[in-house]
Amino acid sequence: MKIPKKKELLELQKKYRTDKKIAEVYGVPSRLVAYWRSKKNIGQYSFSKYSHEKIIELWERYGDDRLAGAELGISGPGFRQWRIKYGIKKKPVQLKMEQLELDLRGTYRKSRDSRRETFIKKLLAKKSGLKSVEEGQVISVRPDLAVSVDDTEQIIKQFKLTGFPKVWDNSKITIILNDWTQNEFGKIADVHKRIRKFVKKQRIEKFYDIGWGIPYQITLEEGLILPSRLIVATDNQATSHGSIGAFSTCISPLDMAVVWASGRIWLKVPKTIKVVINGLPTRGVFAKDIILKLSRDLHFEDINYKALEFYGDAVSTMTVPQRLILTSSSLEIGAKSAIIPFDDVSQRYLKKITKERFSPIAPDINAKYENEIEIDVSYLTPQVACLNKKHCVKPVEDVAGKKIDQIVLCGCSSGRLDDLEMVVSILRGRRIHRDTRMIIVPASRKTYLAAIDKGYIRSLVGSGCVMLSPGCGSCAGAHKDMLAADERILTTNSCDLIRQTNSKNPEIYLSSPATAAATALEGAIADPRKYLL
Repeated sequence: MKIPKKKELLELQKKYRTDKKIAEVYGVPSRLVAYWRSKKNIGQYSFSKYSHEKIIELWERYGDDRLAGAELGISGPGFRQWRIKYGIKKKPVQLKMEQLELDLRGTYRKSRDSRRETFIKKLLAKKSGLKSVEEGQVISVRPDLAVSVDDTEQIIKQFKLTGFPKVWDNSKITIILNDWTQNEFGKIADVHKRIRKFVKKQRIEKFYDIGWGIPYQITLEEGLILPSRLIVATDNQATSHGSIGAFSTCISPLDMAVVWASGRIWLKVPKTIKVVINGLPTRGVFAKDIILKLSRDLHFEDINYKALEFYGDAVSTMTVPQRLILTSSSLEIGAKSAIIPFDDVSQRYLKKITKERFSPIAPDINAKYENEIEIDVSYLTPQVACLNKKHCVKPVEDVAGKKIDQIVLCGCSSGRLDDLEMVVSILRGRRIHRDTRMIIVPASRKTYLAAIDKGYIRSLVGSGCVMLSPGCGSCAGAHKDMLAADERILTTNSCDLIRQTNSKNPEIYLSSPATAAATALEGAIADPRKYLL
C-alpha cells in the first residue's frame, strides 16, 4: 500500500486525531500510520488539556484570569497563556447571569464580596434545607449515603434498641466487610453471619462481602460517590471521598444507628482552611510525600474539627487516586473533612465509571476561610515519617540506610493500580533484598484483576513480593502477627500502626510506594529517584 500524501494525512489527523482511528479508516495497524507520519515529518496530535470552549466559558463567566484560573486549579498567568493560545483577548461584553445577584426590591446589585461561602457551608445548607448556615452552627442533615464496615454488628445492636423495624432507606445504606478477611479474630465468622442475615432481612442491596477490598475504593469504583453528595461512615478514612468533591465524614456506630433509623444526623458546621499547594512535584515526589510534609507543618490543634479545601498547580495535575491520598490522610492530622473541588480531572474520572447525573457545588470566588496556607513543593524531596517519634517527618536522605525488615504496601492511601505500576517499574527485572520481606495488598478485587491482566502480579511475585487478598491489610491490624519483636517496618499506610501490631518495640516508618519499592531493593530506606527514569 502506498503512503498517503502529507495533505491527506494532515486532514485525517485533524478529523480523527489518533493513529488508531486513522488506521481503522485504512484497515491497517496503528504502528503503520505512525511510520507514515514519521516519513512525512508529521508530529503526533497534541490534545489540549483545556478545550477552547472551557476557556471561553470561564472567561465569559469571570472576566478575570486569576478567578478563572482558580476554577481550574491553575494560576492567573497560567490561564492567561491558555487565552492567548486560543486567541481570546477581548474582555467579555457582559457577565453571565450566574454572576448577578439581584435585589428585587430595587435595582441594587450586591457586591462581589457579599457572597463568601465555602464549599462546606453551601453543601450543608443544601442538605439541611436551610438558606444558609454559619460555622459552629449545629444542624440536622440528610445523608446521601451511609457506609459501615466491620463494626456493623455494633450498629445493628444499637439500631434494634431504637425500636424501628426497618432502616429508613435500604438504597442509601452500604455495608462492606473488609478488615477481618483473614478470620484471625476467633469468632468473626459468626459476626459476619449475623451481619449477612440482617442485610437479607432489610433487603440492603449495596452489600459487599469479604474480598471486595477497601471500602472507599469500592464505593468509588461502583459509582456510589458523586460530587456534592454528603456521606457519613464509621471508618477513619471517611474523608477519602473529598477527592472528587463530595463531603464525607466519620461518625460513631451509635450515630450511624440513628441515621439508619431516622435518615438524619446532627452535624456541627466546621470552619474551613484553604490549602494551596503551589509548584509541580519533581521526579520521585508524590501525593504521599506532600501529605507527610503537611502533617509536619500543620499542628493538630490548629486543624482539629476543621475542613480542608485543597487547591494549587500540584493538585490540578494529580490524578484522582493521587488526590485520594491527600483527602484520606487528612482525618488523621485532625481534619473533620477534606475536599478537592470538582474540576476537569474529576469529570474525566467519573465519566469512566458512571452515567448518573450530578450537580457540583463550588465555593464562592471570595469565600471566607478561617485560614489560608500555602506551600511550594517545587523543591520537595521524598519524605519518610517515623511514627515512634510523634510522627517525625524527614527527607529520605536524612534516614537513608536505616535497615528495614518488612515492607507493606496497602491501606486506604495505596494499593491502587497506579501504585502497583510504580512499584513494578522499580522492581521489574530485580529481586528484593534477601533480608527484607515485601507484602502487597491490592486495594480492591477490580484492581487485583486489572493488575493480573497487565502482568503486574507476575512481575511482583517474580521479584519476591508476597501478594495478599484485597483489603485494608495491616492498616486494620489483619496481619499484625507478621512482625517480630524489635523489627522495623516501612509501610505506605495512612494510619498509626503502633496499636495494630503485636510486636514489642516496633519501629514503624511511612513513605510513598516508590520509596517503599526502592527500600525493598536495598533492604534499607532508600531514595527512589535513582530507580526512576
